[in-house]
Amino acid sequence: MALATACAGFPDRAPMTSVVLDNEYAPDTSLVVYDAYWLNVSFAGQPVPPGSSSVPESTVPTSGNTAYTVLAPGWDPTSTTPPRALVVLQSRSGFGLALGDTLHIPVDDDTFEGNCAAGSPLTQDQADFLTQIVFAADFAGLAYDAANCTTTQRGDAGAP
Repeated sequence: MALATACAGFPDRAPMTSVVLDNEYAPDTSLVVYDAYWLNVSFAGQPVPPGSSSVPESTVPTSGNTAYTVLAPGWDPTSTTPPRALVVLQSRSGFGLALGDTLHIPVDDDTFEGNCAAGSPLTQDQADFLTQIVFAADFAGLAYDAANCTTTQRGDAGAP
């Protein structure tokens, strides 16, 4: 009884607030979510195959924050070699999250822009922000052409 009374003054644990990536691309597209970033959460090193979801990542409540992803078309997420082709995407609108909730971010061409195959390329300025700042490690030594959604090694013919 004394222990229960002593513990009564401790506050309850804070409710779990988390975010999950849902790769909504069909399995036959082979569009793997290679990397993603939203608010204070990085999904680096946690590829999400088409039709799958990431593990929940702990985060904080917020309103209207843009999500960014890197697709690796045709890449095998069990591979130990990095993908040869990458495509950067930016959410068309922001995502909010209330305390204690789990946000599911659907990664698809309706929710994100930047997939040239879907006819919605990013501007080069948007792509440069993503490839040089947000996902700089993923694009080290690479150049990205937003108009064609192509990734080339720096120093290749035509690359900057």
